[in-house]
This record gives sequence, structure tokens and C-alpha cells, in this order.
Amino acid sequence: MPSVRSVSGPAGPLAVWDWPGGEPTTVLLHGVGNYGRYWDAFADAVAGRLRLIAPDARGHGDSARPDDGYAAADFVADVLAVLDAYGLERALVVGHSMGGYHATMLAAAHPRRLHGLVIVDAGPEALPQGAERARRLSLERPTSFADRGEAEAYLRRTSPGYSDGVYEDRLRWLFREEDGRLVWRSSQHALRRIFAGSSDRSGSWERASGIAVPTLVVRGTRSPVLAADVARRLVTTIAGAGLVELDAGHNVPLDRPADLADAVVAFARRLPQARA
Repeated sequence: MPSVRSVSGPAGPLAVWDWPGGEPTTVLLHGVGNYGRYWDAFADAVAGRLRLIAPDARGHGDSARPDDGYAAADFVADVLAVLDAYGLERALVVGHSMGGYHATMLAAAHPRRLHGLVIVDAGPEALPQGAERARRLSLERPTSFADRGEAEAYLRRTSPGYSDGVYEDRLRWLFREEDGRLVWRSSQHALRRIFAGSSDRSGSWERASGIAVPTLVVRGTRSPVLAADVARRLVTTIAGAGLVELDAGHNVPLDRPADLADAVVAFARRLPQARA
């Protein structure tokens, strides 16, 4: 089981989960509406081959919920605060979905803080149906549930196809109890602010072309978010980037945790800075 600590971020405390393991230390950034423990199955599959650090993003989980400050640059500042708090000059950064976008911005703006970058099912352009589904599930969700059974039924209906263990994990970390009901740990206000700014991805391809750290792009072949042609263009845009495609939907860390773990560990072992 990971330990957890509170890190002082620019807008308030950040809850950060820490799984012990080998080098290089790897920072995991989750997607919108999720939480640091989203990476549980992935961490189990890594099995100590890498040390993993996974913050709850601002507005999510047990981290601060500021009234403002949900632009991508604000999330990047939080990652830098986590790196500083842990005394990490550099880390391997793995980002899924929204976290992949933030990781890409971090790599473009602060390349000296990264050993390498892994972008999981994210890119400068999102398929319209996947983007709309994410917006709908985030902004039109029920505000609370009477009990775990009602919440689980909702999760199984809106996101079918996972194992019982995945649903159990998501029930534990997506919700908290309040006044006898289950409410979301992610702030509805934060999600609204994030989606309000997500339509402006101007300069994304230009930023990607300037990334100068070793990069791996991972795509789920059944993804409704990252199209195959966008993934391939991204790989050719980032100098020296590689591509791994796994039989998965958008939530690659939930669909194929072991395959993703092996791909990330293999990539980490090839990083010259990490070996040094």
C-alpha cells in the first residue's frame, strides 16, 4: 500500500501518494474527475520496479479546491511543487488524458525537470465523441448517491466492462460520505472550470514540436479520445518519440495495467539520464 503525504502547493495542500520502488522516480498524473489512487492497478503491476508518486490534482481527491486557478499552467505549477517537495531535480512523468496534456506542457516548458515523458491516450486534438462523453459524465453526473449500491450501479452503467476489483477501487476513491450520502471527491466547480478552458488547445502542436525529452506515446486501440492518425502525427512531431498501442479503451491504466506497466518500465530502463 502507498503512503500519503501533504505537499504545499501554490493554491493549497496537495495529497500525494507514494509507492516505494526503484529509479527513476515516476510521477503519475491522472485525468479529469479522477484521483491519485486511479493508478492502483498500474502500481500493483509495476511491483516496485519504479518508485511511483501520484498526486490528487487540485480540485480532486483530498487536494485543495481553490475557487480559481484551473488552467493547465496551474496544474503544471502543482507538479513542480511536488517535485520540489520530494527533492527531485528530475523525474519520469506519466500523464493520462488531462494529465497527459499537463505532462506535455510541463515537458515543453521545463525540460530539465524530466528524465522522460509518457503520454497516455492524450494529444493536441481529441475525437469529438470522446470529448463530449467526458464533458457529459463530468458535468451532468448526479450530485450524490444514497449508498454504495446506488453509486456502483451508476458506475457500471456509465462505464461498463471493468473487473469487480476496478469498481471496488473506484467506489473507494471517487466518493466520500457526507450527511449519510456518497458525494464525489472531485469538485463540480473545478470540473466546470477545467472544461471551460479545455476547448482552447491553441499552440498544442507547436508545443509538442518543441519537446526535447525522450517521449513515449501510448494509445488504446479502442479509444474514443485519441485517434490513430493523431497519435502517429504526435509521434512524428516529437523528435525521437515512440508509440505503443494496446488493446484498450481510453482508460488504458484500468484496461491494461500490466501491459502499460511493462511498457513504462521498459521505457524507463532506456533513459540515459535515469541509468546515469
